[in-house]
Amino acid sequence: MVRYSAMKMRKFLRERNLEVVRNWIIYNQSNVKVGILKRFCSAFGINPDTLEKKGVILNPSFPVNMGSKGFIKLKSYVSNEGRIAFGIKSAYMLNYSNQDPVLLMYFVDSVGGVRGKIIGQPKWGTHVLVITADVVLARALVASGLSFGRKTISNPSLDHYTVQDPNLFRYHIQATLNEEGWCSLSLRKRRVKLEIAWGRAVDITDSLSKGQIDRIKELVEEKRSRKIPIKSIKDTELNKIIKSNPPKLFDQEITLLNYAHIQKEEFEGIPTKVHLSKRGRITAFWEIHFNGPGIIDLIHDKYGMLPGTWKANRFENLYKAYKEFRGRRLTDEEISEIRKVKEENPPKVSAEWISKKMLELFPSVEWGSDLEWIRKKLGRKESK
Repeated sequence: MVRYSAMKMRKFLRERNLEVVRNWIIYNQSNVKVGILKRFCSAFGINPDTLEKKGVILNPSFPVNMGSKGFIKLKSYVSNEGRIAFGIKSAYMLNYSNQDPVLLMYFVDSVGGVRGKIIGQPKWGTHVLVITADVVLARALVASGLSFGRKTISNPSLDHYTVQDPNLFRYHIQATLNEEGWCSLSLRKRRVKLEIAWGRAVDITDSLSKGQIDRIKELVEEKRSRKIPIKSIKDTELNKIIKSNPPKLFDQEITLLNYAHIQKEEFEGIPTKVHLSKRGRITAFWEIHFNGPGIIDLIHDKYGMLPGTWKANRFENLYKAYKEFRGRRLTDEEISEIRKVKEENPPKVSAEWISKKMLELFPSVEWGSDLEWIRKKLGRKESK
């Protein structure tokens, strides 16, 4: 300012389109976008390469190594249960949602593994816990090919590192079974059955003609439900379009599973239903199911779920009972044992589990021990 005989700081900075610098001075530190920092360096003749060496940058989260295993694992979480929101010019928010606090901690650890930051504590969304990471990672994820907004519309692909590295692919399947999958233990003709599955959805509206969209709307009216089973759709051409447009992630996952286990039976995903949104968008849901004993053992032994989570614990308990009793007709006593295992391992995360894990993993959250509050946020009237 002395050099330019300037008397007013705000006017001096405004002339250089750098009024934001006044906030840096007032608050002694700031989160700074790269573009503004470059403009600052240009205006004052500073070499940007010297900034980090001088210790001016307190949190050097750039550059993000988008080829690191930590970043690829983070990308799997965001592909499944994450959300990147987009502002006018760039990504401005990265959220992760799940009911299980253990999965939130997996996300937190993956963010820390790439030198990112978590913003605040877990909060409640609509029946799920939500945690937020810094915007730097949101931009890096978009730059790596993961689009912002609804994944049913952006229809992302697997990261090429996940495709090439068997260990990263295995981790991706573990996370997917946790976040997009389910398993069930059942009895049929006095024999025990275990099923493992996961599913993904894709928006197919733009691939359909107006007549085909109208036919789906007619089915919605007829069935009085926005979800229509595929078997209810009799239009051959419409079925052909649905079956030729699987979600990219899902299609690649099945292809890689077949490639990795070529000696086993061929894995195949199928569309199971379509959904008509209130905005008139049509989404097709695809699923893959694993039923046979050999395939169940393969999924359990080779992949499984992320250790320590609600679903992983439940899966282990169901699998243990299944392996003990499979392959033969069961007695009445054994059937009672199976029913007890099912009762003790419900699919929904309990309020007690959430409370216990919140107190362990996020002890500073005030509501962690309030079971009634947790049940209310889950949309449940009683512990289930």
